[in-house]
Amino acid sequence: MKKLLVLMVALVMTLSLAACGGEADTDAPSTQQQGAAADEQAKADADFAKLQGFFDRIIENYEDQQAIGTLLEEVKSGQKEESDLLDAYKQLAEDANEMLQDVQSTAWETNIYDDKAEVLTACIEALALYQQTLYEAADENDAAKLETAAELVADYDEKLTAVLDAMGVE
Repeated sequence: MKKLLVLMVALVMTLSLAACGGEADTDAPSTQQQGAAADEQAKADADFAKLQGFFDRIIENYEDQQAIGTLLEEVKSGQKEESDLLDAYKQLAEDANEMLQDVQSTAWETNIYDDKAEVLTACIEALALYQQTLYEAADENDAAKLETAAELVADYDEKLTAVLDAMGVE
């Protein structure tokens, strides 16, 4: 999964660079037109950097989820306390909720990446809901919430697939 996310980010960067190319115009654009085009490209680049930042945060979150697996084994073997595991779940939930607030409050400079931003936001919403429910299930020792979390992770995986599709990753 991690490799797939890294591949997705690399592909997005490649596609954005390829999209910058095009056929040469036979009429030389005016200085004003060049300035406007450069300004629009700078705004598009800023939007792309924002998308890239959110992708990086999703990858970091995934890596943190993987670390919880190791922590769980340490709790089972008695090397760590259950409270350490609960703290890790809480931190993941807080990070995902912060990421959700950030993506929802992001001011996009252009509408070039609207479709990608929309599926990215839906993905992060699903991630935040899943991780919050998982934390609550662990905190309350609630088996029903744990089952709900399992359903929510499936929804998150579906939304992540939609992000990959929107980015053209197969």
